[in-house]
Amino acid sequence: MNHSLEFEFLDDAEGGHLVPVGGPVPQLRSLLARGEIDIAVQLYEETGGGAREGLLQEVPVASFELKRSIAQMFRKARDFRSAAIAYEALKQDGEAATCFEQANDFARAADAWRRANELTKAAAAYERAGRTDDAVALYGQAGSKELMAESLARAGKFEAAAAIYRSLNNLHAEVESLRACVSATPGAVAPTMRLAELMANHGHPDKAIEQLMACARSSPEARDDATLLEYLARLLDSTNNAPAAAKVRARISTAPKEPQPVPVLRAALPLPATPGGDGYGFLKALPMFADLAIDDMRSLFRVCVQHGFGPGMHLIEPGQAGRGLFVIVDGQVEVFGGAGPDARLLNTLGVGGYVGEISLLLDGPTSARVTARTNVKALFISREAFKQYLFNTPAAALRIYRLFSINLAERVRTLSAAR
Repeated sequence: MNHSLEFEFLDDAEGGHLVPVGGPVPQLRSLLARGEIDIAVQLYEETGGGAREGLLQEVPVASFELKRSIAQMFRKARDFRSAAIAYEALKQDGEAATCFEQANDFARAADAWRRANELTKAAAAYERAGRTDDAVALYGQAGSKELMAESLARAGKFEAAAAIYRSLNNLHAEVESLRACVSATPGAVAPTMRLAELMANHGHPDKAIEQLMACARSSPEARDDATLLEYLARLLDSTNNAPAAAKVRARISTAPKEPQPVPVLRAALPLPATPGGDGYGFLKALPMFADLAIDDMRSLFRVCVQHGFGPGMHLIEPGQAGRGLFVIVDGQVEVFGGAGPDARLLNTLGVGGYVGEISLLLDGPTSARVTARTNVKALFISREAFKQYLFNTPAAALRIYRLFSINLAERVRTLSAAR
């Protein structure tokens, strides 16, 4: 049966032309009222979207069932913005928000998510729409401090992001935010002092001294900051550089203000993958992240959290939903095919190795068991955190999916050639 539009020939001054019988809107309304959505989709597409405005005018006065059919037709025809408007009329805000996102109308998507009480999704959409303040406020309202901090960092508000990461005890993310802050605002005393404190407390006093001296050289205010100078002098003392410390203290005597309490010098804390560690380098070396620009790479690193595992503990167990990506920064893990005592050892991975990357992009149960052979420290990116990262960094998402597809195609080709 041919379900195309019915036409009739009308004579006019130009020799005549074809017009739809009754027009496309009545025909579409009739089809949708009968629930013939797929046929309506075909006819709507044949109009080239010419029936859009007429159908949207029908929405406010249509019955609930007709509204729903109109929304479904728009969605199947990939006219996502029109589908979203129809779903709004149905008070189905979650469906409306999804369609607005597919239409790249993130401001309206955010409003719809907010009406649906999906605050985290609303915040992410506001951020995509460039409304960072609204996004940060909603992340805070939803209690999503990590997402709030990352949103602030993406907006260039690194010092505020660092403060949140500090409250979450996320050391490497705090360090990354402080480094970005110091780079963006040379001479900023407070973030430089905190960064120097972390470096000194984790076994890198020389780097802490470099940070403080660079800050002092960057601005007159920092050069005359008695608190910064006193901390610098104490660090110089701790590295047996008394003459340099004496010169710094001589300058303190001419500073306009007395020094305030400075950070306490402590023995270095044994925390791998912290300031000066290689966690960032290991993450950067993964093939699926090879095309990421530096800002996107740093943003991804801030999403990571550090986990520790004792010998025999499982990072990944077969048959369970994939948790996310683990990058080994200290220790060794063993990868087994299967879960039982007879499971075959497939591989042993050490520092720089990684497991679970497929679960970042593909949903499904894992097939291998990954067990700590020694004490292990790993950077971890959860599937949910990664999804949020991809949504908020579309350029990075495009690059990651491209490389992932290439690597997956190469694996398939290799397996096919081996048969």
